Amino acid sequence: MAKTMNRRQLRAKLALLLLLVVILGALSAGFLISEKRVHAAAPEADASDTAPAATTEPQTEPLTEAVPAAEPATSALPKSANNDPIIVSPTGDGWETTLVNLQYRLPEGYEPTLAPAVEGSSVQLDRRVAPHYAAMYAAAKADGCILTPYSGYRSYARQQENFNRRVASFVEQGLSEADAKAKTQTRILPPGCSEHNMGFAMDVVSASADFVETKEFKWLTEHAYAYGFILRYPENKTDITGVMYEPWHWRYVGEKAAKEIFQSGQCLEEYLGAAAAKQ
Repeated sequence: MAKTMNRRQLRAKLALLLLLVVILGALSAGFLISEKRVHAAAPEADASDTAPAATTEPQTEPLTEAVPAAEPATSALPKSANNDPIIVSPTGDGWETTLVNLQYRLPEGYEPTLAPAVEGSSVQLDRRVAPHYAAMYAAAKADGCILTPYSGYRSYARQQENFNRRVASFVEQGLSEADAKAKTQTRILPPGCSEHNMGFAMDVVSASADFVETKEFKWLTEHAYAYGFILRYPENKTDITGVMYEPWHWRYVGEKAAKEIFQSGQCLEEYLGAAAAKQ
């Protein structure tokens, strides 16, 4: 009887132990499966995960494309291949707007047909221009302004004399010959490069900066274009004309061009350059 009881107890213990083993096995299997899932969900780390993330500038398109600076209108004017002055002659269609400066010069020894700027005056202009100055003179006089002709046409010899005198003056002040000539050219152009040699320009009343304070200057700025004349060397265009501000120097270009230049605020070089660009 006692032996039978011991066998039953032993079997019970073995069954209990087996049950315990099964339970422990099941728990262990569940833990392994859970771990496997965790590892499957998280990718293995590589070297790049431990390095700082590379930063890059955002690639954005510009809102507007860069617009190249527009070329000045004067770049449309014809130029010689070797930078020598281009020879021009104020004849034929468009003679009124003939451009004369350091890059565009008159033929050697050019002489226009002349006429008095105002009746009784010894100061002369090209005969095609003189009547227009006379009409402007009469209109200004009626308004109480006297546009006294001071310096109109100049011969090549007179122009050369004026040029040489100014160069000598600058040399005496200590400038080199080359610097003296360069500085003189901003005030007195060499023969053939001056509008005075063409007979198209008039220095009115005087050749003094004080002229800008006169009623005659004010009248000219308001009315000269109606008679075909323009302020040839404006104060804000010296970098284009290459000539200092000359409030006394008025140039005939014809009524159409004068009105367009007056309205646009251009100087003659800009006006002719813009016209050439359109052709």
